[in-house]
Amino acid sequence: MNWATHRVHHGIILIMVFSLGVLGLAYAEDSNATAEDSTYPNTVTGEVEREPGDTETFMLPGDVPLEMVWIPPGTFMMGRYPGEQDSIDWEDPQHEVTLTSGYWMGKYPVTKGQWKALMDTTPWSDHYVLDDPDSPAVYVVLRDIRAFISALNEHTGMEFRLPTEAEWEHAVRAGTTTRFYWGDDPDYTKIDDYAWWRGNASDLENRYAHVVGQKLPNDFGLYDMSGNVWEWCEDRFGDYPSDPQVDPTGPGSGTFHALRGGAWEYHGHSCRSAARSQVHPITAYTDVGFRLAR
Repeated sequence: MNWATHRVHHGIILIMVFSLGVLGLAYAEDSNATAEDSTYPNTVTGEVEREPGDTETFMLPGDVPLEMVWIPPGTFMMGRYPGEQDSIDWEDPQHEVTLTSGYWMGKYPVTKGQWKALMDTTPWSDHYVLDDPDSPAVYVVLRDIRAFISALNEHTGMEFRLPTEAEWEHAVRAGTTTRFYWGDDPDYTKIDDYAWWRGNASDLENRYAHVVGQKLPNDFGLYDMSGNVWEWCEDRFGDYPSDPQVDPTGPGSGTFHALRGGAWEYHGHSCRSAARSQVHPITAYTDVGFRLAR
């Protein structure tokens, strides 16, 4: 497959940790679904402030945790930088993007264990798939992902969704401007520490998405943003604009959706922060999963 055409019960208890104490807020009667949230009050405005990397944890049925990480608002340059090694022209033009609000991002791709806990289904086949609940849920099409998100929203009372492509790239970069979030790595000598890619997976006959969280995270505390599985974005795939954007929701209006992050059977260049691909809504692959936003 050529990478260039490759194409989520009600109630939670939210625990808010303040600098002066602990405030427990009961959202509903079912304490089986819980979220822990580290927040800090602004002593001037009284508004809640969060730090990059703050986490919240939701408990799915069977006490399966779902962890989210706080991503701050900010402005960054989206797309490949001029002359970027092993890049492709549909990552042009590099353009300024401002995200005016922070958001939550999944600490890991959604796993098989999380999927089965909520949906009680196993849509993945056994073809190039690791039988481990902590490995990414793959072979999931957009219709199934939307059903998962709907069930998750009903279970938690929150509003989970897929990230936009701009949110995804802002989150993976975590303030960096290099090819990867660990640097430019021109000879791909550091990539093994951060990502599952062809060189340390499929080339070694380990042809499957690996257990999440085994590689080093980026500076926001997100794992497996590069490699392991391509990740669905809400945006339809299309050409980038050249002018600055504020809270973009995607350039495209076609059928295919944007994929980000690279995967275990692809070359290291697919793991770059600017790398992108596309997938048809009804097509499922062994190397495509998804990550939640909120």
